[in-house]
Amino acid sequence: MRIIRAFFIALLLCLFACADSSAYTTEHHFVNMSRDLANMIAAPVKAVFINGPKAVKKMYKYEVRKREKPEKRDLLRHKLYALASAPAVETKAIIDGVVSSVTFAGKFLKEFLSIPFSD
Repeated sequence: MRIIRAFFIALLLCLFACADSSAYTTEHHFVNMSRDLANMIAAPVKAVFINGPKAVKKMYKYEVRKREKPEKRDLLRHKLYALASAPAVETKAIIDGVVSSVTFAGKFLKEFLSIPFSD
């Protein structure tokens, strides 16, 4: 039993000695951190000014212009429904932006904590 343990430990030491401990240098970590910081700040702004209006426009086109029957297209009730639904669609886009911002914050923290352990 003792020989098996010694063999297993020697095998693990050989594997860990041959493997790269870290692929990044400190400069790479700083570059990744700055990219994640910029994305963390820009994600809600992008959601409000780009993704939100794009989603509202897509929803409006579907509700008003892309009905199955041509006689049901461009009706006032569909336009009013689309206008009433716009704040909800914009809110969903803002929530998606906040979620992606939190994701980038986690990546930033992960890179920050891995700096002391890099090569």
